[in-house]
Amino acid sequence: MSVRILVLEGITERGLEVLKVEGFTIDQQKALPPAELVKIVAPYDAILVRSGSQITAEVLAAATKLRVIGRPGVGVDNVDLEAATRRGVVVMNSPGGNLVSTTELALALLFSVARPIPAADASMKAGKWDRKSFAGAELHGKRLGVVGLGRIGREVAARCRALGMDVQAFDPFVAPAVAESVQVKLLSFDELLQSSDFITIHSVLTKETKHLFGKEAFAKIKPGVRIVNAARGELIDDDALFAALESGRVAGAAIDVHAQEPPLDWRVAKHPRVVATPHIGAATAEAQERVGTDIAYQVRDYLKGGLMQNAVNFYALAGDLYDQVRPAMDLAERLGMFLAQVCPGTMERVEVGLYGELREIDVKPILSAAVTGVLKPSLGSGVTLVNAVTLARERHIEVLESTSSARVAFANLMVVRLKTGERDFSVAGTLFGSSHLRLVDVDGVEMDAIPQGNLLLVKNDDTPGVVGHLGTLLGERQVNIARMTVGRKRGSGRAVMLIEVDNEVSAETLQAVAQVPGIREARAIKLG
Repeated sequence: MSVRILVLEGITERGLEVLKVEGFTIDQQKALPPAELVKIVAPYDAILVRSGSQITAEVLAAATKLRVIGRPGVGVDNVDLEAATRRGVVVMNSPGGNLVSTTELALALLFSVARPIPAADASMKAGKWDRKSFAGAELHGKRLGVVGLGRIGREVAARCRALGMDVQAFDPFVAPAVAESVQVKLLSFDELLQSSDFITIHSVLTKETKHLFGKEAFAKIKPGVRIVNAARGELIDDDALFAALESGRVAGAAIDVHAQEPPLDWRVAKHPRVVATPHIGAATAEAQERVGTDIAYQVRDYLKGGLMQNAVNFYALAGDLYDQVRPAMDLAERLGMFLAQVCPGTMERVEVGLYGELREIDVKPILSAAVTGVLKPSLGSGVTLVNAVTLARERHIEVLESTSSARVAFANLMVVRLKTGERDFSVAGTLFGSSHLRLVDVDGVEMDAIPQGNLLLVKNDDTPGVVGHLGTLLGERQVNIARMTVGRKRGSGRAVMLIEVDNEVSAETLQAVAQVPGIREARAIKLG
């Protein structure tokens, strides 16, 4: 089936070639209002959009095949993320392309608010020689507070450390190890406000961060602070900033982003102690080429192989981190699918436990993958990594995660447990090397199987002859065995067989297997 992509704007010629080479059908349109988009989006698997079109909940509801939205650059304000997440649609941006240009602009703004270069230049152009009016402050030796220690925040922090600044940061979603890697101390928001001489803002805009810098924050801020905002205008309450500038509590501000663009209220932009630019953080030829091409590669990789890079409505996984986590996510999804096909009854709880080296990986994307696997046999393509946990909780399925330092027999171990109204069942798996998946425990019985393809799970009495009878029956019915693993729990009188076969086992064959003497239960499983 052909993959169709709607390109509304913001992609380069090179990016278009990346998609065309794969044989995707590309339809290009100018920016369209939601009412027009609703009429045309139904057949598309992907949409590439910049800021000229709004992807609303109504548009998403009409886009019944949509799998991914690609947004060149950083901002995704024009996409209804909540609606996209509920639909299971991945929303990606391409922040890496803007990384250098936005970092360099933030530094330029920092220098401009420390030394009033724009005002001095304007004075010269007016024919004035006024050296006394433009005294500034040195950056060297000053304390910089970085709010938002993402990629741009870390790049700004590294460059400011090289300038001799003492750099500290606030970011509730960044692990201490990440801050330590760039030699930055993590503080609480209040601690950063009270101790910083300069503040540069690089947070994403959410319901929680809107007006992060409001009256309360400016009341706590160190008097005489200078602020740079090259992230999102809504992070600052303009009325509160204007009052802080007027009172002198804020000595200066440099702003590239505005709550409304262009502003309706120009008081802040025109304030004498403010340097304002018209959202030019990504306005370099190099950045525009990179973001438009990067997003094409990302959308291509997702459509071809599910590689999720820079998804703003999923966990932040990219580059080496994605390579590290992806095999564990694959294992979790397969274990979840296994459980869903062997556990009858209404689902009540899904639990994922990580042991050994897997404890070093963030459990949340792995948990999402496991829940995706659990729900996929019943919900099909309607469940994705993006919406799996939400869909589970809507169905009153409890979702739990845990890690443990308990010693296990493998370098890494993952246990997924599913509780239904009829059964409580667990499976465990491990990773050999970087990507070889193994199923090592089925409901307390040790195994060594590859979780793939068409499987036949058989629970039987631990007595001679059962394996032979089963093999004969399958042979008579032309079911070819690719692999067979047998495990037993000593002293329990029970054993488990996991048989990989070339094709799906029919209902009739499954029923016949269940009638073999000594077999207690037989289940057919399909793991892709």
